[in-house]
Amino acid sequence: MKRQSKLTPREEQDLGEKLSQQHAADEFASVELLLRHDAMHTPVPPNIEFRLRKSIAGLPSNKPGWLKKFFGS
Repeated sequence: MKRQSKLTPREEQDLGEKLSQQHAADEFASVELLLRHDAMHTPVPPNIEFRLRKSIAGLPSNKPGWLKKFFGS
């Protein structure tokens, strides 16, 4: 049995165009650009952000190197 559509031919065309636009893939020149795009559009989960901030807080602060200590600049 053939499934009948309740859409007019124009509505079917519009629906097809919308679906193809939604599924259109972005093309990237390099993997780096792909990763940058993904990082900008992917939110960090709150629990991971909390753990990362906690981990960073435990790191020692930057100390001046021996060269800076020696020359006093």
